Amino acid sequence: MVLPRFLSISLISLFIVSCSSPTPRVDAPKNTQVQLEPKTEVIENVDYLQKAELIFSQTGSAQQRDEWLLKAADSMQKQGDCVKSLALLKVLAPQLQTVQHRHIAHILSTECLVALNPPELAEHREFLLEGLTLVSGWEQRVYALQAQLYSQQQAWVKASEALLKTGLNELEKDQQIWQWLKNLSVKELRNKKLRNTQLQPWLQLSLIVHTYGLDPSLLAEQLVSWQSRFGQHSLASHLPVELSLSLEQKPIEAKKIAVLLPLSGRLANQGLALKEGILAAYLNNIPQALIKPSLQTAGVRDDSPTENITYRELHFFDSALKTPEELNDLVADYDFVLGPLLKENISGLTSLLAPEKVMLALNRTENEVIPEATANVIPTQTIKKEHYFYALAPEDEAEQLAQFIKHKGYKRPIIFTADNNVTSRMTEAFMAKWMQDAPLQRQPDIAVFADSKDMREQVESLLDVAQSKARIKQMENIADIEVFSVERNRKDIDVIVLFANPEQTELLNPIIEASLSPSSASSLAVFASSRSYSLELSKNSLRDLRNLTFIDMPWMLPGHQWTDLANQTNALWPQRLDSLLRLFAMGFDSYELIDNLRQLKTLPQLSKKGLTGELSVTDNGVLHRHLPLAQITQDRVSVLAMD
Repeated sequence: MVLPRFLSISLISLFIVSCSSPTPRVDAPKNTQVQLEPKTEVIENVDYLQKAELIFSQTGSAQQRDEWLLKAADSMQKQGDCVKSLALLKVLAPQLQTVQHRHIAHILSTECLVALNPPELAEHREFLLEGLTLVSGWEQRVYALQAQLYSQQQAWVKASEALLKTGLNELEKDQQIWQWLKNLSVKELRNKKLRNTQLQPWLQLSLIVHTYGLDPSLLAEQLVSWQSRFGQHSLASHLPVELSLSLEQKPIEAKKIAVLLPLSGRLANQGLALKEGILAAYLNNIPQALIKPSLQTAGVRDDSPTENITYRELHFFDSALKTPEELNDLVADYDFVLGPLLKENISGLTSLLAPEKVMLALNRTENEVIPEATANVIPTQTIKKEHYFYALAPEDEAEQLAQFIKHKGYKRPIIFTADNNVTSRMTEAFMAKWMQDAPLQRQPDIAVFADSKDMREQVESLLDVAQSKARIKQMENIADIEVFSVERNRKDIDVIVLFANPEQTELLNPIIEASLSPSSASSLAVFASSRSYSLELSKNSLRDLRNLTFIDMPWMLPGHQWTDLANQTNALWPQRLDSLLRLFAMGFDSYELIDNLRQLKTLPQLSKKGLTGELSVTDNGVLHRHLPLAQITQDRVSVLAMD
C-alpha cells in the first residue's frame, strides 16, 4: 500500500519537531531492510481500541488510554497496515503526555516510514535518527531502525555497530555487516581498524581482501591466518560466498589472444593507438606473457632453455568493415578475444562466441548497463559466457562528478553544457545520479550554449546577472542620474558544473568568474570533466582556467607512476592528440587486466590501479573507472587528495 504524500509529509513533520538541528545529509543507497522477529503477540486492533476507550471511560486516565492506543498502532503495523498505523499516530501524537509514550510513538512512526519508504523520507532521515531513544523493552527495535537508517545514509560503520546490538541471527548479522563494510575504502578500513574494537574481525578481513585479493595464493594464506585468529567468529566457518568462489577460481587461459581493432578506415587512428597501448603493456611486462617455463626449472637439464619457453601470443585483426560472423570466424582458434571496439560488433559477437571463449570488449552497449537496483542479479548471458566490457564512457565521469559534489555537501548546482550529443549524455547522467535517492530535491538548472556569444548570454541569464543589469538601468532611468553599482548574481547556488571542450571552457570559465559578484566569487566552486582539459593547454590558457576542478585519468595528470612510459610515448609521438593518448592508456590497461578479470569480478570491492583510473568490475562484467580530481591554480595542475 502506498503512503499518501500529504500523510507522509505531515507524519514526518510531526515526529521531527523534538529533534535537534540536522547534520549534513549523506545520500542513501538502495534500501536495506533489517528484519527482527516481533516479540509481542498480535491482537486484533479493534480490541486495543475498545480497551483504550473502556479504560478512559472508567478511569479518565489519558496515560492508560494512550498506552492502549500505542498498542493498537503497533498491532496495525505488525499486520502490515502501516497507513492506518500512521494515521492513528498522527492524531495521537499531539496528545501524548509522557516522554516515554512520545518516544514509543516516534519508534512506531519511524518503523512504518522506513517500511513504506516515501520519497520524503530521504530528506528527513537525520531527524528521524536523532529522535530515536532507547525505551525499556524496545531496545532491539531501536537498534534495528538505527542500522537501517544509517545504512541508507551510507554510514556503514555506524550501521554495523547498531546491528551488532540487535537480536538478529548471528550468521545473518555477520554476513550483513560484511556486505556493509565492503563499501569502505582501504584508507577508511585502516582508520577504523585502529579505533574500532567491536568490528575488528570484519575490518581485518576486508583489509586482507583489498591487499591480497588479486593474488589467490597469497589470499588463501592470509585467510587461513585470519581464521586461526578469529576461529570463534561465524565468518571463520562460513566465509562470504564471494571469497569462497575467489579461492576456487582457475586463472583465465589466455595463451592465444585475438585482438579485434579497426586498423583501417575512418577509425584507423583510434585502432592504432589502442594497438600501440596493448603492445606497450605486453613488452613492458614480458614475464606476465610467459606461459611455459623452461624444462630446466622443472628439474630437467637443458643447455638451451630459451627454446623451451613459450610466450603468450598476440594476433591483431583488422575489424573494419567485417561482420560479427566474420569476426567470429577469425577468432575460432583463440582462447581470449580483446575487442572489438564498435558497439554493433560487440552486440553481434557476444551472441556468436563459443561459451569457452573469454572476451574483453573495448566498449559497452546498453545491454550491459543495468540499474543499481538489480546490480546483484547476473544476467543469463553472463552466466553462460564470460564477457567483460571496458569503455571510456563520458557518462561515468558525469556520475562520479555528481557523487563527489554530493559527498562534499553541495546542494544547489547549475550546469553549463555545450550543445552536442556527448555533453547531452553527460548532462543526463549527472542529473539522474544527482536526483537518485532524493527525487524531491530541486533539479539543477541547465544552460545549453551553441557558440561564444550564446555562452555569455546563457551565463548572464542563468546567474541572474542580466536581470541585475536591467534593475540598475531601471533605477538610473527613474532617478535620471548615473547609478554606481555592481551587478549581482543569484545567491541560491553553491556549485557550477561545466560539460565543454578545452576551448569552450577556456572562454566559459572567465565569463563565469566575471559574472560573479565579489562577495560570492570565492565561495562558488566550478567542476568539469576530462573533456575540459588538455595537455596542449599553454600557461596562459591554464590561467584562464584557474580554480577549475576537473576529473581525468591519472595518465593525463602530473605526478603519476608511469614516467618512463610517458617519456617513451612522447618521444615516439610528440604531436599525438589527447584523445589518442587516452586510447593508448586504455589499450595498455586492457592487456594488464587480463589476468585479474575473474578476481575483480568475483570481489567487486577490489580495484586495480591503471593508467585510466582505479578499475573495478561489476558482477555483470562491466568495468568502472574511479578517476582522481585535479585543480588548476594559476598556471599549473595539482592532483587533489581524495577523501
